Amino acid sequence: MKKVISVYQMQAFVVILSLIAVMIVFSPSAHAAKLGLVSAWLFEDNGGKVVKDIVSGHDGEIKGTLDSVKDGKFGSALKFEGKGDSYVRVNHDDVFNSDTYSFVAWLKLENASWQYVVWRNGDVWPEPENVRHLDIWIHTDDYPVFMWHVDGNVGRIDGKTIIADGNWHHIAKIYDGKNVQMYIDRKLDGEADSGGTLDTSESPIWIGARPGPVAATGLFDEVGFFTEALSEDELNDVMDNGLAGYAAVEATGKATTTWALLKTTR
Repeated sequence: MKKVISVYQMQAFVVILSLIAVMIVFSPSAHAAKLGLVSAWLFEDNGGKVVKDIVSGHDGEIKGTLDSVKDGKFGSALKFEGKGDSYVRVNHDDVFNSDTYSFVAWLKLENASWQYVVWRNGDVWPEPENVRHLDIWIHTDDYPVFMWHVDGNVGRIDGKTIIADGNWHHIAKIYDGKNVQMYIDRKLDGEADSGGTLDTSESPIWIGARPGPVAATGLFDEVGFFTEALSEDELNDVMDNGLAGYAAVEATGKATTTWALLKTTR
């Protein structure tokens, strides 16, 4: 009897060790993701109140009512109805204060007056202090605007391309520690000297709205945050192939798991 129990115990021990090894090799990690990809919200959740970050667990909470739809740019997308109380909120993490970063998203926005893509300056409006590190909104004339603060002073880029037209557009804000660049559909649409190191805060990320009645109307897909300033070639690859491949985890150069099967381009 003792020998039989010992065999079962050994088998259980082997199974546990195997599971631990799989978790180590295949668990998403911000350090293992490529090009400094910290967070990737693919909107494949299809219901519920949580938007999964497949890279490092910076999951977003859906506030209000947002619907998952099947006709995203890659697989499913999240639909925003232009309601200020309906958005995705991601809790603060110091990684989002990165000295260099790239923020990317696929958007299919309707023509609407004043819309918000992403906001990071607190949960109230007007904000108590000017420390916008990440701020993208859509002008009433349907072009994008990037804003930031350095020592409380505002920096701004007004885009030239109309993107609130009911079509899919890829938008990217790239900050290399000195310059801020606006890319729309793989083309440089604006550029400016940041004026210094961007102000930082402990604010959450709001996707699709800012405090107050300013929100997006349309679809969001493939929202990502990198701690590196992507090159044009890297940005083009992200745009063409999606974030899933960059969220792949490589362990000792051998085993790789990818989320690519989750997404189908359109």
